[in-house]
Amino acid sequence: MMLVLVAAALAGPSRCVATWTGPVEGCALRAEVVASGAGPSEKAAERALQKQLTRVVDRSIAAALARMTLADESQFRACEDVVQAKAYINCFEEPALASPAFCFVDLPDPTCWTGEVLQVEDLAWRALEVGRHKMCAAVDARLVAQNYTDLATRRAICAASCESKTTVRCP
Repeated sequence: MMLVLVAAALAGPSRCVATWTGPVEGCALRAEVVASGAGPSEKAAERALQKQLTRVVDRSIAAALARMTLADESQFRACEDVVQAKAYINCFEEPALASPAFCFVDLPDPTCWTGEVLQVEDLAWRALEVGRHKMCAAVDARLVAQNYTDLATRRAICAASCESKTTVRCP
């Protein structure tokens, strides 16, 4: 028992990545769901991943409903549970995430973002989370400033894209 506690205490910063592809029975979401989370320990990274996975699924459902005017919300009710249960999840320790880092944040989606690279400086594991939030806020602010006639649809689609496709590199 003591050995497990010591081993858990020695575990360093970790990253978790999840992927899932639909549609499947119980979830009409036609998308590849990709999420990641990082933290100072594997447990923290798993918690961050679960929160991010929920955000990506929620945003993907909102985007699907915005695109398909005849879609019925009931087709998507089980998606969160299905994705949580069926997603392929890989967690691994990544010691470099413990260091302070100057990181670059981008979103390779020209329909939602200009291509500008944002910057974040923090502990690397935290920068991965902070960078994504910073990018998604910037994407939404840009869309609102553009004042599109289909703003609600664009916001839904770009929120899903941003949560899933934003990359944070900490060289």
